[in-house]
Amino acid sequence: MIRVKPEQNSPLSLHASVGGLAIFLDAFAIKELARRDRSRRNRFIAAVHRGAEVLFSVSNAAELSGPQGESFVEIRNFMNEIGPHWFPVELDPMLVAQRERQGKPSDQSCFSGDFLKGYLQSRVSSSPKERVIGVSEELFTLGHVMDWLAPQRESIARGKRELDRALIEKIKDHRAQHEVDPGWLDKHFPALPFTPAFPGTFAYVNLVRVLILESRSFVIMPGDGIDFCQAVIGSAFSTFATLDKKWKRRVETLPQPNKLARIYYSPELDVLVDDIESALVLLEERTSVSS
Repeated sequence: MIRVKPEQNSPLSLHASVGGLAIFLDAFAIKELARRDRSRRNRFIAAVHRGAEVLFSVSNAAELSGPQGESFVEIRNFMNEIGPHWFPVELDPMLVAQRERQGKPSDQSCFSGDFLKGYLQSRVSSSPKERVIGVSEELFTLGHVMDWLAPQRESIARGKRELDRALIEKIKDHRAQHEVDPGWLDKHFPALPFTPAFPGTFAYVNLVRVLILESRSFVIMPGDGIDFCQAVIGSAFSTFATLDKKWKRRVETLPQPNKLARIYYSPELDVLVDDIESALVLLEERTSVSS
């Protein structure tokens, strides 16, 4: 959840946390939840407000700012209904893995402070800090964030393409080294066991390994690099995540046991909402017992 709190030396003091369940929604899931089954949409929003947070990246915003007209309005309204119950995440899994190696906890390892600060500074640079504090919840609705990022859509898309290109080139290079030396893969990208302090590293290393092994039988295409990033972040730092079918399969092949997210693809959104509601009931029961 996003909060702004006044501090003596920092009028732009940001506090973001994940309370309860964390949900990662790919762009396809956001669009379908926003525009299709109204009852399912209402149930999802109610669940978020009961005790869940939506993980959201600048990549999501760039993709969602594309639709125009009524479609965009529906998506924007849906994002506004989420309110401040979201958490800004990094898109670069290598940066996240580096933070884990530095000993940072999971919520700090995946947190995108630059994203949040950039948005806040753009909104309040000419406003008195009293106003910022007073409207903090409304200020941080995702509809406002989408409005802020919409004019930057092309520059964000260029950055995504660069990250995509770099990751694809790395996979191709790794594949070439593996073919020259079959022992190279186990040395540089071993099948890591799951460690709670390193969920991003676990997902990153093991998914790179999967791609290296699979790339012998398929061509890595533009877009696969970004999909890889979302698969790492979504699976490592959420309770429930939506990905397309091939990435769902890849995540589910990673070494067990692990505590990665349960993954859903497009036909499974009804099941996703059912499972979120069931998990919230269990969470509420445990909270009641412990109190």
